[in-house]
Amino acid sequence: WNLVCDRSHLASMSQSLYMFGYVLGAVIFGYLSDRYGRRPIIWITIVIEILAGISSALSINIIHFMISRVILAFASNGRLLSTFMLVNECVGPKHRATIGMFIQVGWAVGYCLLPAIAYMFPNFRHMILATSIPEVLWLVWLIAVPESPRWQITHHRWDRAEHQLMKAVVINKLPLDDIHNQFEVLKNSISEEESKMNVRTNCLDLLKTPNLRRSTLIMYFTWFVNSFVYYGISLNIGDFGGNLFVSFFIAGLIEFPSYLFPIFAFKYVGRRPVTAGLMYFSGLSCFAIIPFISYPILWLRITVAMIGKFFITSSYGVVYVYAAEIYPTVIRQVGVGSCSVAARVGSMLAPFVKDLNVYTGMGVVLSLFGTLSMADGIAIHFLPETRGQHIADTLEEAELLNSIENLWESCNFSIRNGQLHGKSVPYRECSSKGGSVIVVMFGSDLHLGGFQML
Repeated sequence: WNLVCDRSHLASMSQSLYMFGYVLGAVIFGYLSDRYGRRPIIWITIVIEILAGISSALSINIIHFMISRVILAFASNGRLLSTFMLVNECVGPKHRATIGMFIQVGWAVGYCLLPAIAYMFPNFRHMILATSIPEVLWLVWLIAVPESPRWQITHHRWDRAEHQLMKAVVINKLPLDDIHNQFEVLKNSISEEESKMNVRTNCLDLLKTPNLRRSTLIMYFTWFVNSFVYYGISLNIGDFGGNLFVSFFIAGLIEFPSYLFPIFAFKYVGRRPVTAGLMYFSGLSCFAIIPFISYPILWLRITVAMIGKFFITSSYGVVYVYAAEIYPTVIRQVGVGSCSVAARVGSMLAPFVKDLNVYTGMGVVLSLFGTLSMADGIAIHFLPETRGQHIADTLEEAELLNSIENLWESCNFSIRNGQLHGKSVPYRECSSKGGSVIVVMFGSDLHLGGFQML
């Protein structure tokens, strides 16, 4: 399509429009997923994704290609967020962070396979088909995937929720004693609580109350910085020198330890210090790359760059888990989806980093990455600690979780007589009792149906 000279900017614009599609997917499918359930949205988005991928491969001009890519990204992010929420809502506090990080490993596998696929299929049309058609296997896998029981409970799908939870109990070989009565007690307490509050929610609810508003704005900035720095490095990995295919593959390998490191860190340290620490080290690494920009030893320059990518990739994976724990079930998909919108603003700007590099130099670009990362590390200290705590289900619980007192202490909340009660306790004393509608009944982690493969 002659994307050279005065048309060269269309290449960067194509990538930016793809990220714009991610924004649309987060906003629209975030709302639909909270309203109609995680599973039906996953079905719809996968079908759209396959069709849009085929359309991209058959594009007759750059405009056709851009439109197809926007639709592809629109469905892709809807599928990504809905799948993440479904899995996150099917496990208890003990393994929630581990499962959340393991999901990211799939991204790393695709990252490593992409340069091999690009090498095998040098024609971009064949490469797109090679990555789109295999998604048909998703539809087969989805037959065994259940709906989120937590979503079903908060939307009064009592019979379906009880069926899924009973199935989880059997699969996990847990005692069946008095489960039905426990479910009825839970059902009554939730009904009494909701009779005293407005359960209809929208995106504006994220900003109505002071505590949740503070956490939301910080999360927006955190996601923006992570996405801007991550894609700024990833999309311009060739600027660090060496063979593009090899450098891209090495960058993909870095993703594996990047996602596995937080799993072990979360066992001993809370979400907040891990996330802030990763952003600090990401910023320092970006500054550390600057002296090696023109260094004659290629492997040393690439090694320093990959260290920086390690930290920002780890942080990018962590914020998905962190955000999902901060927002309540009734608006979780919208909350994480709106964070994804902030992230896509960063990723929409990232493709133009190459143009900025041409006019100012790599040193200026890396200084920008480092400054933003360090500033975000400071802001993260004003988020609540969520490690070991139950996921909030209502806006009232989320406001208590995000209270000022809980910045340095851990919050225990429970429902008694239809009223929400909470108190702040030292983190080490935080127990597993309280507001989690799943864990409070069975006291263990749920691995439902198709999720056993994880």
